[in-house]
Amino acid sequence: MVRAFSGRRFPRRDTRVWDGRLGWGRLTHGRAAAVLKNPVYAGAYVFGRATSTRRVRPDGTVVNTVNRRPRDQWAVLIPEHHEGYISWQHYLRIEAKLAANRTSTGARPPREGAPLCQGVIFCGSCGFPMNTSYRRADNTPDYVCTRSRSDAVTTPGCHSIAASAVDGQVARLLLAALTPEQVHLALTAADEVHHRHQRSHRAAELAVERARYEADRAERAFSQVEPENRLVARSLESRWEAKLTALNQAEAALADLITSEPALPEPAHLEQLARDLPTLWEAPTTTAKDRKRLLRTLIADVDRATRRRHPSPHRHPLAHRRH
Repeated sequence: MVRAFSGRRFPRRDTRVWDGRLGWGRLTHGRAAAVLKNPVYAGAYVFGRATSTRRVRPDGTVVNTVNRRPRDQWAVLIPEHHEGYISWQHYLRIEAKLAANRTSTGARPPREGAPLCQGVIFCGSCGFPMNTSYRRADNTPDYVCTRSRSDAVTTPGCHSIAASAVDGQVARLLLAALTPEQVHLALTAADEVHHRHQRSHRAAELAVERARYEADRAERAFSQVEPENRLVARSLESRWEAKLTALNQAEAALADLITSEPALPEPAHLEQLARDLPTLWEAPTTTAKDRKRLLRTLIADVDRATRRRHPSPHRHPLAHRRH
């Protein structure tokens, strides 16, 4: 999107002094991401997404720190407050996709490179991640231990290995594990997860109904107070606002549960797919990114095999999580 706007102007406004007029400037990556992450884009009104704290340094200077709050701690959240460019459900899906692509927080999305284990392979000697490098002569990919490049002292075996030596074995093990019998067991477990989601949905729906009932009672109490009783009216108005906030939070929690529930395909379709998976895996229309996406649904990470019997104390915390 940023490249598409190269040479074009993008609207912006001065947040320090807002007089109702838009300015125009260059679209940056941060600005594009901020638009996608802004609930106003999805037609929602929010307040209290961040808190600001001040502290005084020993030299007397004042430092302001802004801390972002999670969505369940926002002071106000009113979906469908105004007409948005996208729906609230679409906004939540975009938010989840941005989080899944954020490598700074530990996410490892599939890239366009050909190596199958790119981004999910770790050194079996030291446990550090292995980067992907390509030879200049023939562009052949290799997995290289990052510790061997950054540290002067390395564990024996922290070098490099050809990607083809690892990817072939990983693909063979993956296809051997995806049998119709294993798919049937996975579907049985998925049904149990679906039933758990349904029970959670019902509990969240009851919470929304109770919060709406409490908000309606508070509204009726406020509407029936005499205007001259200002103190009582002010107290009832504050109570009504608190109930509305609780209702918004309950509705947001229900919406999160609905969007977080994975869609379950038909069992017969999955069993047929498991039988045709080897052909689909080798098909020329299947891209490297498609293969890596399938790999990441079953395997958290891959350790390069070594002859060491004891794990290193520097072993990556996710190195033992194979699924």
